[in-house]
Amino acid sequence: MVLILLSWLYTFFTSITLGIGFARLFQVKSLNVVITCILGLFGVTLLAGSWAIFGPISIEFHVFLLGTSIGLGYYYKTNLKAIVVNTFIQLSSFSLLTKVLLAFSSLLILGQSATLPFIIDNETYYIQTIQWLNEYGFVPGLANLHLFLGQTSGWHITQSVYSFSFLYDGFNDLNGYLLLMANFWAFQKLHSYFTNGNRLDLTFGLLPLTYVFLFQFVSAPSPDLPVYLIAMLVFSMYLKPTQDEALEKFNLTTILVLFAIYIKITAVVLLVLPFLLLTKHFIHFKNQLVPIRLLGGLVLFLFAIKNIMLTGYPLYPLPFFPYSSADYVVPMDIMSYFFGQEMMHSFYMGFGTFERASFFDLIKQYFLHSGIDSIMGLATLFLLIISPFIISKYYPKQKLHNIYYVFITLLILLVFSSPQYRFYIYFTIFFGLVFLSVLFTQKKLILGILSLSFIVVGIFVFVPISFRALTHNKLLENNSTLHFENIIYPQPNTKEKHDYTKIVKGNLEYQSPSKAKLFWITGNGNLPCVNEEQLDYFETHFHVVPQVRGKTLGEGFYAQKTKNHD
Repeated sequence: MVLILLSWLYTFFTSITLGIGFARLFQVKSLNVVITCILGLFGVTLLAGSWAIFGPISIEFHVFLLGTSIGLGYYYKTNLKAIVVNTFIQLSSFSLLTKVLLAFSSLLILGQSATLPFIIDNETYYIQTIQWLNEYGFVPGLANLHLFLGQTSGWHITQSVYSFSFLYDGFNDLNGYLLLMANFWAFQKLHSYFTNGNRLDLTFGLLPLTYVFLFQFVSAPSPDLPVYLIAMLVFSMYLKPTQDEALEKFNLTTILVLFAIYIKITAVVLLVLPFLLLTKHFIHFKNQLVPIRLLGGLVLFLFAIKNIMLTGYPLYPLPFFPYSSADYVVPMDIMSYFFGQEMMHSFYMGFGTFERASFFDLIKQYFLHSGIDSIMGLATLFLLIISPFIISKYYPKQKLHNIYYVFITLLILLVFSSPQYRFYIYFTIFFGLVFLSVLFTQKKLILGILSLSFIVVGIFVFVPISFRALTHNKLLENNSTLHFENIIYPQPNTKEKHDYTKIVKGNLEYQSPSKAKLFWITGNGNLPCVNEEQLDYFETHFHVVPQVRGKTLGEGFYAQKTKNHD
């Protein structure tokens, strides 16, 4: 925990200084510590995403980042001091119980960050993605080695900066830092509600009630959590009454949405919200949109160039506009199989049943599916039905209707693509909080429920618990808990303990994990690392094997047709 806290201090310094500079570029003047740090993380991500095109995100990048941060900190020292002073003033205005709850929840976040990662994707490709970024940057055709490595998220680029691979191999905790920021923001909103009685402030102030769910994402760099939390900030910003700062509101909302999209493309529906702001105020600031257009162009360029280098497809995983002149493009039959509709629906429907299913069969199967999927699906269905009535009665003059319509649009799109709850759950969380803000309005009751919620979360952090009733996945049956030795050192960044075997296939020499429970799993093996069973599967069914394009791993990989299928 101590080592993680020290790394977060560095993260805070670099993110807040770059955040101030980033905000000044886009005429954002009303800064608070949380928004500033998130803007700074976006700035770091864009810098690292550009750097990774040419080389590894290692100590050289940190020399550049630290020098830039020190320069910006000195240049904007007045703004930096004002943000820090205002933050302490806000803290001092909290009631004693609010301060205690804030401190306790923050310690829980720090503690959870020091536990073993819970998310299975951490074992299949998060660790390896970040390791490739730290050692080589973007590698041409990397998805030919392991298909999931083509999904490199903007958030993994950010985590690769703050993994400090040249110092220590146990840092994997950027999600915890972001949740710590969001936690303070939520308590700010809660204090604001206690002061002025604004129900929307209460909605966002109740965010800590969702930690029982969100904590599973804390100890691994899952791109889902930052999308959820940034979406809450976007909703808050969009619902904020517009006075004279319409341009600032539009710029800030757009920047946050672009960050969410760069992290996870499924967040693209959030673009509807800044578009609605733009159409309302276009006449007033149509001549002041050049900076935000340039930022949008930069994000699109970095997104496309990352995908082209890793997979050969600029809109990966969509198999459109392949960079056909490159020898490392992932074969189209592999793309069509793994990103086809039947595969994307296979998490709740058996193979061979999707094509015969009607729309209502899909809906029925999803909502009556077993485990956590059904729980989230039924909760979403309940909120879809009740939210219009709550909005009409308690928020008639707010823009909640627009957010609700965006929610509906996303669900319709996902029904026909991949209706996994993690792609839309932030809308469910938001409308769940809207619902709770109607039920709980008394200060004592709110603080009491938050206290009880944190006790439950604390149990999950310290007490081993079985989740067999909620999942059939043996890798997710038990939670990860904090131990005494983790007060100083965090637990490893992998939950799986493997022995690795060196295997040679053509000109590819790789490490294969032994006795992996899933053939996508790679764990924390040395590069290049991929499961032998996975390569055998691709050779059998697609008649290809990955090969190194040149003399070094940094030159990338291509899919070589096996001889008996030339």
